[in-house]
Amino acid sequence: MVKFMQYFLENNSSTNSSCPSLPAKWCVNDSNGYQLCIENPTLLPTCFLALLIGLFCSQRISQLSGKFSSRWFYHLTFFLYGIMMTSAGILHCFFADQPTLSDILANPNADSIRFLHLLVAVIDVGLTTNIALTILFCGLCDIQFLNPKSICTRCLLLILYFFVFLLWTLGILNDWNWVYDVLYLGVISICCCTYLFTQLCIKSNYRALPALFVGGLYGGMGLIANSVGAEHICQSEGPFWSQYIGPEFIWFLFSDISMAFIFIYVLRANQEKKLIMKKYAIDLDKYPKKF
Repeated sequence: MVKFMQYFLENNSSTNSSCPSLPAKWCVNDSNGYQLCIENPTLLPTCFLALLIGLFCSQRISQLSGKFSSRWFYHLTFFLYGIMMTSAGILHCFFADQPTLSDILANPNADSIRFLHLLVAVIDVGLTTNIALTILFCGLCDIQFLNPKSICTRCLLLILYFFVFLLWTLGILNDWNWVYDVLYLGVISICCCTYLFTQLCIKSNYRALPALFVGGLYGGMGLIANSVGAEHICQSEGPFWSQYIGPEFIWFLFSDISMAFIFIYVLRANQEKKLIMKKYAIDLDKYPKKF
């Protein structure tokens, strides 16, 4: 995501940045003379960790017992996170010299690998926005603003997915500079803040909220580290270390930590609901206002 957007917004970037203009690259030559290169090698462990978090957490959530009406949306959130970070690892570590979509369409002889390159990039940025939308739906379903069991709710989310991918593709094709600000910074900020607000409205989740706040803190610090704080981090670390543990690495690592704490919050919130149901012999469906 980061590498792709740096290229997409390269006209707006500072040429006096302290961050390395070229990422770290490790190359290995085999016996036949072929060379395999990995850019940003330190990102690979964070992407692999994200895949494990996504698969484990989505499976664990699908197995939660008790009444959990928005289970499907949380399951989808973590599963998509694992897929998104996998595509980000492929994009950042195995693809170099990104072409634009307009270059590929204008060149009938464009290599299929280059088109695959662009496809992975669109999947990366599209899923990033769609994960934020899914988190928003999780919160709205938790407070019953949307019906989590309704087919219409799921279809609405899938329709939004389609439009997000379409806008990202058109934005890249037409060089819309506002796409990053709106679909990335704007949508993620609004969706995450709205989700936090919905969780504050649920009384039974109060004891689980510290885990959610820690997750949000790490997510926010990672986003700041890779945006307004990137220059300071690169200056502090120097040109060598910022190639390996610079702003991009911090953003990837803190994203993993953030999702892990959100998973802990979901588990604790679900446990709190079961404790309340055991303590009070009240039909929650007939008397929801009791809580």
